[in-house]
Amino acid sequence: MRYAMKSKKKIVKAYCLGTGSDMEATLIREGAIKKRQDGTYELFSQEAVNGTGEIAKAGDYFKVDIVDGRHYPYPNSKQFFEENHIHIAGDEYEQKEKPLAFWKAEDPMCEEIQYLIRNGRLTLKQEDPERYFNAFLWGADLSAAKDATVVFYNIDKNEEGEITDISFNFVAAKDFNENYRICG
Repeated sequence: MRYAMKSKKKIVKAYCLGTGSDMEATLIREGAIKKRQDGTYELFSQEAVNGTGEIAKAGDYFKVDIVDGRHYPYPNSKQFFEENHIHIAGDEYEQKEKPLAFWKAEDPMCEEIQYLIRNGRLTLKQEDPERYFNAFLWGADLSAAKDATVVFYNIDKNEEGEITDISFNFVAAKDFNENYRICG
């Protein structure tokens, strides 16, 4: 397993869903965020290519990637966001530095990827390099290209060292290359 860290202390803009921020209103107008009848939100990130967005609730946070002038929001649970960011002022937060395990398609198979595949949480589509990685995350079927990276945010193990749960997401190749540095 390899590890990476953000390449520099990163200041990000993030917004709390349901607070009526200007960014939330803009993305609702653009259709990048949809408020659902049950009070939850559907966020259409770059990986939401299968027709559904990622589900989040009021109080969760979202960050925004801008690609070719288009906004792509992606959610963070309130707990995860607040544990991994320091509020600076307004909508600005500093990401706490910590090494994260990651896996790329060209890497040897690892225990964590095998766990996800065995438990139906990740599918690798050899025949479709544009949608190679597939997972049901944040209430949506998400896909990423074969050159993307699977980043592990948390790997829980029992006393015997067996994996019991993994939280992960996909990071597009361009984003990973620009924002992460490989450790050791």
